[in-house]
Amino acid sequence: MALGPPQGFEDGISSDVSVLVYMLILVIGLLIAFAGRVVWRHLMSFIGALIGGILGFVIGTAVGGVLIGLFASMLCAIIGSFVFVFLAEIGLGVVAGLFTYFVVLGLVESEIVALILAAMALALTIVFIEQALGVVTAVIGGLLVGLGALWLEWIDMTMVVIVMLAVMVFGAAVQLTAISDKGEERRRATVSASAAAGGPAAPMMPGRACPTCGGPLEYVPEYNRYYCYRCQRYE
Repeated sequence: MALGPPQGFEDGISSDVSVLVYMLILVIGLLIAFAGRVVWRHLMSFIGALIGGILGFVIGTAVGGVLIGLFASMLCAIIGSFVFVFLAEIGLGVVAGLFTYFVVLGLVESEIVALILAAMALALTIVFIEQALGVVTAVIGGLLVGLGALWLEWIDMTMVVIVMLAVMVFGAAVQLTAISDKGEERRRATVSASAAAGGPAAPMMPGRACPTCGGPLEYVPEYNRYYCYRCQRYE
């Protein structure tokens, strides 16, 4: 089966327009591969807000007029935004679970093992949803890039596959690195806030002596300070 453009797509349009469409698919693929996690959340949030706002306006107007409809529209838009993001995350976990189930069932032919691993895949996907989104969107983006490159016919099939795989790998790496950096920033912010609340920061200096008695000081991480057991006080 040929992997060319949909049958009849290029009928009635110029070659320049078709090239622009294929290039747009390629660019969208790159965007999804390297920033799909962020784009996906905004998209789901927008769709949920749009649907919730329309439903809220229709129901509110029918119940209490236009003013009530506008208020209900804003409220339902906020609720719909959060609900759609949540349901999409659950849906991704379900898809991962079903995929794992059928793959394992085809390999080991044991429904119990397949169900156990599917449940684990579902749970892990939901727990590590950020990482899962990064990997999934990188794969989808890579497929779109490969499709756009194939339809543009600028390179042969072997190079299309290489480019597609490269986009998947590097896209996933970039998104996972961004998630890791974000977590590190949060950790540093938490440590800084704890240090500020517990008193002035004290660097870890092994062998530091108490200025009062000359005895050894012990660093206490919980308070980010040094303690002298002889004087029974913090320095």
